[in-house]
Amino acid sequence: MASHQIFTDVLSETQIQYINDLPEVADARHRIEGGANVAYFSVTLTDSIKATLQERLGLDLSAVSQIPMRWIRGDTAPHIDVAGGVFDMTYLLYMNNNPGELVLERDSFPIRANTAFVFQEGLRHETIHTGAEPRLLLGPMNEFAQPVGGAVAFYYPSEADALANTNLITSFGGYVIQTVSGYTHWRIASNSTGPDPQNVVYTTGQTLTGNYTTDFYYLYPAAPCFLEGSKILCQVDGVETYVPVENLRPGTLVKTSRDGFKKVEVIGKGTIRNPGTADRIEDRLYKCSPSKYPALREDLFITGCHSILEYPITEKQKEDTIRHLGKLYVTDKKYRLMACVDERAEPWAAEGVYTIWHFALENVDDGMNYGVYANGGLLVETCSIRTLKKRSNLTLI
Repeated sequence: MASHQIFTDVLSETQIQYINDLPEVADARHRIEGGANVAYFSVTLTDSIKATLQERLGLDLSAVSQIPMRWIRGDTAPHIDVAGGVFDMTYLLYMNNNPGELVLERDSFPIRANTAFVFQEGLRHETIHTGAEPRLLLGPMNEFAQPVGGAVAFYYPSEADALANTNLITSFGGYVIQTVSGYTHWRIASNSTGPDPQNVVYTTGQTLTGNYTTDFYYLYPAAPCFLEGSKILCQVDGVETYVPVENLRPGTLVKTSRDGFKKVEVIGKGTIRNPGTADRIEDRLYKCSPSKYPALREDLFITGCHSILEYPITEKQKEDTIRHLGKLYVTDKKYRLMACVDERAEPWAAEGVYTIWHFALENVDDGMNYGVYANGGLLVETCSIRTLKKRSNLTLI
């Protein structure tokens, strides 16, 4: 059999209208209009449409109730379709006319409404010159009506989700970092198979590297933050006092370890999905207790990539820090010791979604941060202005 087949005028006008009128189609189109590059969804087909797809494409849908669809905008990079298991064929049907072409190996075909393509698993393909107009696809799917695609970058709300492959936000069939759910900066989870380093932050527009058939990236946003309710040593009406981090405002005077009081320049707010496990990952909350940190007067909860400032630190802590960050960092003449690396910090196994905060203090160098005092006196890092504005994935207030 040929590596691919093309079928025109597959569905009747009535069948096409039925699909276009489905609320799921409209809802997904709205996600595209809101800025998404792709919107995945599924629909329930009539027996008539199932019979037509069986007759025209040889696709037996008698045992399934729903099939996958997607709206997609822009070109898709060269890729080979993957799915959750072994399959033989890819089936896709374009529902609307669109500029550009579908390229199957070396053959190019215009994207036309009501035209279907059936091709063998392992066939490399892409779309080119498709412009900004969204196109609607029935599929792509395999012979089991399972969605397939060349996704090589998968985006998750947290590191825990990336490692467990749960709560996927979206995926893309290319290596260019995307803005997803407002996040513009991403880390690579350790279960990824691509060759790029995992100890750096990647931003929208950067291109990862790899082989489309073997290398996959599982990405998650991360930011160093305080749990809401954490208290920061400030000066209020000339008196030193601890202020809940959520009550800080631009202009609030915060006491630093070496530079006196500095005004808050920027404040950021976000959420974190905390797992109910004991895994020592970056993107979760850790409890620092007074029994382990004598400078504390009460428990302090911070994210795994938020650093306690310490000197000296152990050789193991140095090695683990370099593994996470690529090198050692120093703030106010002390090492930044991330909570996920510091053995004294305990993974807080209170599962749920929590509000987190961070702030940056005035500095002529927007890349510099300070040491400040939290919950009675533990020295921890602030964010730099540049990081909070451009790399934190937090909402600035």
